[in-house]
Amino acid sequence: MLKVRGKRSKSAVAMGVFLAGLVSGALTGAPSATAADYLPCTTGGYLYNKVTNPTSYKYIPYVGTSNYCWLKSGMSNTAVRALQKNLNHCYGKNLALDGVFGSLTKSALVSVQKKVGVTADGEYGPHTRNAMVWANYSMETGAKINCN
Repeated sequence: MLKVRGKRSKSAVAMGVFLAGLVSGALTGAPSATAADYLPCTTGGYLYNKVTNPTSYKYIPYVGTSNYCWLKSGMSNTAVRALQKNLNHCYGKNLALDGVFGSLTKSALVSVQKKVGVTADGEYGPHTRNAMVWANYSMETGAKINCN
């Protein structure tokens, strides 16, 4: 049991409880981001991590300078191709790298979403991106190194 001694200690505990309540209310009361909060992915982008692995890159869906974007059935672009490439390399799917988000790409994505524990709606967005593993490619040769 926590023992509080003196007025300063009581004030400090009270302030801590008050601040914890404010922070918790702010976090739980804030609306979560949805796909509507982001732009559609338009291209495949190269993501480099100069700190942890300066000799490799990941090829992921992008829009502008952000990887916070979404993809869904009916879309066709290099961002879809980047997703298809990763579904093949890291999840053993056998999709044509045609850049068309059709029924086979949607089915493969739903399968992966179930595997990684996100809503299996067949739409790609930041939650799915964060839960998936991504292929690392060698900057020198372009060959796949691993998935993580």
